Amino acid sequence: MKEKRGDMIPTPIKRTLNPFSIALTYTLLGGFWVFFSEPFLINLIIDPEWLKRAKLINSWGFIVVSAHILYLLIRRHEIEIDRHQDSMHRVIRALMVFRGCNKVITHDRVEQDILKKVCRTVVKVGGYRMAWVGFALQDERKSIQAVAYWGHEDGYLDTVQATWDESERGQGPAGTTIRTGLTTVIQHIPTDPRFRLWREEAIRHGYQSAIALPLREAKDTFGALVILADEADAFNSEEISLLEELAEDLSFGIKTSRGEAAREKGQKDLTVLVAVIEQATEGVLIFDAEGICQYGNPAIEKICEISTQKMIGQSIHNLECYKRNLNFYQAVEATIQTGEVHSGIYANHKKDGTEYMVAATISPVWGLTESGSSFVASVRDITLELQLEEQLRTAQKMEAIATLSAGIAHDFNNILAAIITNTEMSLEDVEGQDDLRENLEIVLKAGLRGKNLVKQIKTLGQQTTQERQPVHLDLVIQECLELLRASLPTTIEIKRHIVPNLGVVPADPTQLHQVILNLCTNAADAMRLDGGILEVSLHAIEIRAGQNSSPELQPGNYQKLTIRDTGHGMTREIMERIFDPFFTTKELGKGTGLGLSVVHSIIKSHNGSISVNSSLGQGTAFEIYLPQIYCVETPEEEAVAPLPSTGNECILLVDDEEDLAQGGKKILERLGYQVIAETDPRKALKRFTTDPSRFDLLITDQTMPHLTGEMLALEVLKIRAGLPIILCSGLGSTPQTKSAGERARALGVREFLAKPFERKELSAMIRRLLNHPQGAGTIH
Repeated sequence: MKEKRGDMIPTPIKRTLNPFSIALTYTLLGGFWVFFSEPFLINLIIDPEWLKRAKLINSWGFIVVSAHILYLLIRRHEIEIDRHQDSMHRVIRALMVFRGCNKVITHDRVEQDILKKVCRTVVKVGGYRMAWVGFALQDERKSIQAVAYWGHEDGYLDTVQATWDESERGQGPAGTTIRTGLTTVIQHIPTDPRFRLWREEAIRHGYQSAIALPLREAKDTFGALVILADEADAFNSEEISLLEELAEDLSFGIKTSRGEAAREKGQKDLTVLVAVIEQATEGVLIFDAEGICQYGNPAIEKICEISTQKMIGQSIHNLECYKRNLNFYQAVEATIQTGEVHSGIYANHKKDGTEYMVAATISPVWGLTESGSSFVASVRDITLELQLEEQLRTAQKMEAIATLSAGIAHDFNNILAAIITNTEMSLEDVEGQDDLRENLEIVLKAGLRGKNLVKQIKTLGQQTTQERQPVHLDLVIQECLELLRASLPTTIEIKRHIVPNLGVVPADPTQLHQVILNLCTNAADAMRLDGGILEVSLHAIEIRAGQNSSPELQPGNYQKLTIRDTGHGMTREIMERIFDPFFTTKELGKGTGLGLSVVHSIIKSHNGSISVNSSLGQGTAFEIYLPQIYCVETPEEEAVAPLPSTGNECILLVDDEEDLAQGGKKILERLGYQVIAETDPRKALKRFTTDPSRFDLLITDQTMPHLTGEMLALEVLKIRAGLPIILCSGLGSTPQTKSAGERARALGVREFLAKPFERKELSAMIRRLLNHPQGAGTIH
């Protein structure tokens, strides 16, 4: 803060009169009067008597004139003294304001506090009526914003609305000062034209004079300090000089306060930035051009498994993790040498040899005084992220297979239905022809295997939950192992580690059989040449929040099934594709590549998870988690009474596939029924409309041109309500087809039959409907 103490002392007023000059003037006047007046009277008046009288009058005249002159001299002297005292008062007042404001500027650091206290000091100490500080805004109107004030009465500032442009509102003291950068003084507000817009309000508030002092930063004027007084001619030259210096010091104080605030904000931002880096999950490593580590945050400690205390001050070549993560540190060295940014994904290794993947960016730290003197590496562990991406890709592949399976299932099942139907009839016709019968049985078995294969494909596409029931997983495991034991060579030993009384899991037992048999069969294939141990274990486990290594599992109680073998194992590349549809490592013709895809789909549909761990030559282990419940009730099985399989009723059979229509007609006729077969649903509806009472039962396919099975059934029921109807579908038995069957039953369809079906299944359903025409029916 600059301070000119010599300028603070008021300049003395030059005096023209003092006691000596008054006495001298009086003596000269008296001597002049005496010296010249008496000779003049003697020469003028001859009569002694009149001369005597004239001298007396002359003496009184001298007394009167000299008294008036003495009065005028003394009065003038008093006026000069009063003027001097008033000037001294004004200067002392300004000096007190100057010193008080400088004290505020020196001790306070907050800009708003400085401005408010300066205004208060100007009013309280200086005796002025009001003081306010206005800052120039860079808006369209070039407005002036009052940021601090004291002595603000009755909302005067609210009426000012001053600007610093060239308009009339910019001609006031504040606007003129900001625009010109010079002090503006208005000594008489009632008559000064520059105050015309605000004169009425100013006079009402008692303001008679005003001064506006510029607030500058370098050469730019950013605001004004405005002081209003309640007397005219309130500001003389000495006072104006001191107030201008006050404005300079206030400008300096504002600049200092803003700089201090900026430094404090910078320090706070730096503190926050350091805290953010310290708390970040992304590792940060800073090193110099020599490769010496300068900083590492806690995340880099966790990722690299080395403390920052051992890291800081050490060359990257000397770090314990350098050799384990060579590719990453070679990228660091390349950045140091070339100054170029390197980004990539690197396979690193922990102390125990476990591989983990990191995404890292290594770059120079820009903006330093010495370009490229420091470098930073940001490292993020993306192991879990990549695992989730792989799971997503697997799920997307499953979705693609689901779309494919939905498209081919209908046509494939129709083909299988024709093969199975005609093969069953042919077997009846070849009694005594063993060779031919054996060939037909092979065809029938192949058809049934195809049926099961379609079910496996459809399992991939099942997006809804299967009907579940409480299942004792340990019993399912026991049944599967007993079934396997007979087919496994004696070189394979089976070990069981089953914890008893674990409770149950909500599941489809058939699908669980499929999962366990598939995994155990694969394990046996891996040990078939050299033998080994097939180990199956089951125990309960609780997964808590934050302690879950399998991100798709919710916290809760699970049963963990582990199927482990000591076979040849597999490479990482194979393990990454193990659940891909149609991927197989078996020889051509020995595997479809659907087994593990189906297993994966089944476990996911049961809200569980499956993972595999394997190393080449070290065997393979599959780990399955299934949600556990403690309900042990099992649904009661309904007793089904044997039904006759033959009859003589009339059946209308509709299927757009010619082979299925004719094959179905022959099967039903062999069972004794009268059958009318149609491949066009429109012709079938016309035939039914002609003689509705002729038919006892309608069997129709669902997917047909012109009229679907549901549409045909609806039209038939309009004509003859209550007619038993069987709706068939080539989509197979899935939750979707069951849902479609429920919808069809709501329309009046009594039974739903999934293709391909066997003759005994169809005949039993027909008799059930015909024997109980009002039965509700079931979904098949």
